[in-house]
Order: sequence, then C-alpha cells, then structure tokens
Amino acid sequence: MEKSARFQQLKNECHLKDADFYFLELIPLIEMIWADNHNQAPELNLLYKFATEHIARINTIAESDVITVDQANDFLDRFAHKQPDSNVLASLRKLVIDGWKLQESSEHKELTKQSILDYCLDIAACCVDLYPYEYHHRVTKEEKKLLQQLMIDFHLDPQTCVHQVAEEQCH
Repeated sequence: MEKSARFQQLKNECHLKDADFYFLELIPLIEMIWADNHNQAPELNLLYKFATEHIARINTIAESDVITVDQANDFLDRFAHKQPDSNVLASLRKLVIDGWKLQESSEHKELTKQSILDYCLDIAACCVDLYPYEYHHRVTKEEKKLLQQLMIDFHLDPQTCVHQVAEEQCH
C-alpha cells in the first residue's frame, strides 16, 4: 500500500488531519520523548527546534508555504503534549519508514534520517528521571531499545554516521 493510501487509512483510524502528513518525520522524536512515559521541557525544546527546521526545509523545497507553524503546533499539541497510544506512534513510524523505502536513494533522505536520529539521541540524553542516576543509566532502557530500533529501521550506514560525527568534532 502506498504511503498516501496508508496515511488515509490511519487518518480515519487515528483522527489525523491532512496537514499531519507533512509532520510524520517528527514521529520518531515524539516516540523518544514518550519512551519514559512523560515529556520534559528540554525534550520538547529539541522537538520544537526540529519542527521549525522541518517546516523551513519543506517550504523551501516546495518554494511556497505548504505548512505553517500553526499546523505544527496543532500536531504537536495532539502528539507531544498528550501521550498518544504507542501503537499509533509505531504505525505512523512504519508509514515514515515505508515512505522512505519508496523514495530513490538520495543525500537529502540520508541526511534527514541522520538528523532525526541525532535529535533522538539528544532527546534521550537531555533528561533523566532521577538524580543521582547510576553511571550507565542516563538513557533509559526504553530509550535505548527505541534508538536501536530506529537504527535498524533507518538502515543508516554506521561508517557514514561515524564519519559525520568525526567531521563535526573537527570543525
């Protein structure tokens, strides 16, 4: 089933709006925020930063204002401020992954996946539930499990990821 047909099916099941289609790439970040069953301000700040960049990227590619901040806020009010059902989030993530599989390989697609994963790592590391935390427990096991699943789903080349990180540290 193609991405738009699957979205229409999920739209009916999950009470989504047409504009939500453009915000599906935010779903992995939202899943990371809710991995520990609550959202925290620093996590939301990272999500909103990504959303702002996402809006600019989509509108630049389209050469017009296809999506707005108000539409993003509406989407985030429903998904980032109220905990959605984890099955809904998993279905929406699958829709994103399936959509990427239909696209030709491109640098833009790979950079998008890498950026999403980078933000997910930042979200996982930015907050802890309890201080002091044990040495190896800053990121919860639920967050680690989701990060591992995202790396599998995104089919990111570990060599490329390591190379990009090394380049960023050198500059």
